[in-house]
Amino acid sequence: MNKESKTPKFDALLNEILENLAPHERECEWKDISKYCEKKFEITAEDINFYKLLRVPPPKLCPTCRRQKRFSFVNQINLYKRPNNAPGSKDKIISYVPLVSSLIVYDIKSYQDNFDPYTYGTFYDAKRPFFEQFLDFRLKVPQPSIIRDPSNINSEYSINGRNLKNGYYVSGGWMSEDVWYSVNVFSSRSVMDCLIVRNVENSYELVSSDKCYNCRYLYFSDNCIDSQFLYDCNNCIKCFGCVNLRNKSYCFFNEQLTKENYEEKIQELNLPSRDLLSKIKERFWEFVKIHPVRASRHERTENVSGVNIFNSRNCYDIIYARRTEHSLHCDQLLGNRDSMDASISGGSEKLYQTIGIGSDSSNVKFSFLSKFILDSEFLINCRNVQNCFACVGLENKNYCIFNYQYEPEKYFKELDKIKFVLLGKGEYGEFPPFTMSSFAYNGSQADFVFPLNKAEVQKMGALWQPDMEIDVGDMATLSAQEIPDTITEVDDEIMNKAIICKETGRPFRIVKSELKFYRDNNIPIPTIHPHQRMRTRFSHIGNYRMHDGVCELCNIKIKTFYNSKENWHLYCDQCYKDNYL
Repeated sequence: MNKESKTPKFDALLNEILENLAPHERECEWKDISKYCEKKFEITAEDINFYKLLRVPPPKLCPTCRRQKRFSFVNQINLYKRPNNAPGSKDKIISYVPLVSSLIVYDIKSYQDNFDPYTYGTFYDAKRPFFEQFLDFRLKVPQPSIIRDPSNINSEYSINGRNLKNGYYVSGGWMSEDVWYSVNVFSSRSVMDCLIVRNVENSYELVSSDKCYNCRYLYFSDNCIDSQFLYDCNNCIKCFGCVNLRNKSYCFFNEQLTKENYEEKIQELNLPSRDLLSKIKERFWEFVKIHPVRASRHERTENVSGVNIFNSRNCYDIIYARRTEHSLHCDQLLGNRDSMDASISGGSEKLYQTIGIGSDSSNVKFSFLSKFILDSEFLINCRNVQNCFACVGLENKNYCIFNYQYEPEKYFKELDKIKFVLLGKGEYGEFPPFTMSSFAYNGSQADFVFPLNKAEVQKMGALWQPDMEIDVGDMATLSAQEIPDTITEVDDEIMNKAIICKETGRPFRIVKSELKFYRDNNIPIPTIHPHQRMRTRFSHIGNYRMHDGVCELCNIKIKTFYNSKENWHLYCDQCYKDNYL
């Protein structure tokens, strides 16, 4: 036992567990309740190294079930109109917390001006199950209506991000301006219906693309200008319907044309027509499916496994990472290291079973939606906090347990007692249960990645929300068939009508700035609800799920977000580079 340990009893018990731990197979606790469960999973030597580094016992759930639970704590872009629970308020507010949630929700100003987290301080009761007590505590502490950085301007209908100006239904808009219905947009301007884009301008429906200008319907394509319908292309100018091209201009469905012939082809297509655009989309995706696709998409990596990993090394079972080192079972990391089971984080280290923890955080476990955190566990909606345990809504605080302030020496003594009891009872080592989430399962990212029906959600103990139909009142409605085929036929009256989505039946509206974008770019009015369009974009990146595949050329086994049952032609990174780069 380490004589300098600040939690000696806990550390001694944990050391006994870890010292006797050897690689083995174990059953997942959710094997009978989760349809996505792996049933059995391996505790490997690499896993054990992480447990020792992070000072945690081995988990009870398989990696897939751990991901499923974490993703239920993320709301990409669902917004609701709900009562404001702030004292004296009778108005309704826009919030990402659904009406079915039992949380107390304050508007942002009331939360900042009137919320004092210390007034809810309490003490740990060893006679009660920890998560039962933690949930009761969480339900008493007010929750902000939405997470939005104060640097964002005119972006009330947006979540997260920083330095976003004029964002409408944006999740994760960073240093960007004039953005609509998009997720994870970095340093971009005038973009709509985009997912994971950087340095993009005046573009529509781009997925995982970088440094593009005046483009439409691009997927995994970088450094492109004045192009449409490209898949895995780079440095292309004025190309249309192309796949796997590099350094090309005036190509039409991979056929090289003269400048004059190319422009004639584009003119003939009559792209402003929604009906013709639909037929072109169908032709394009058929064309993509007959070409090889890059199964894993790694760049400048060393010793990695997973999909979409860049400038990283020693990373295993990773979905999307940049500049990351020594991490395992993680998703959406940017500049992290020494982390396991962490999702959506940037610039942090030593994270374990967390989601939404970032901004120079270190040694954080079992926490979510917090930033600038050090040496803390079980935190919710906290900021600039160090040495805290089981706290909600704290800011600029140290040495707190259940929001109760301790002197440092008393804090560590109490912490040691609590963690020793929890570890001995088998309650320590897991991410909080579904009931702790601010969101219903079918309003979270888990619904994109691991969709379930109502009965399946309730079987797992998660919250289900009814379909959130917009109350259109006396507003006139338009079916998809009633929407004009081209934008030139649309007048301003459309902003006063509700469009009925042709796929889901949910109504949605067109706002003034959105209509201007369609007109400026000659794009027909969409007939599909924005949320459903977002679902489609996530499907292009495999909905953050990995599959096993085999390279068609060298027959090595690979990890990919392409489902082999959908008849993709999979190439490993090396074979793809040998043939196309």
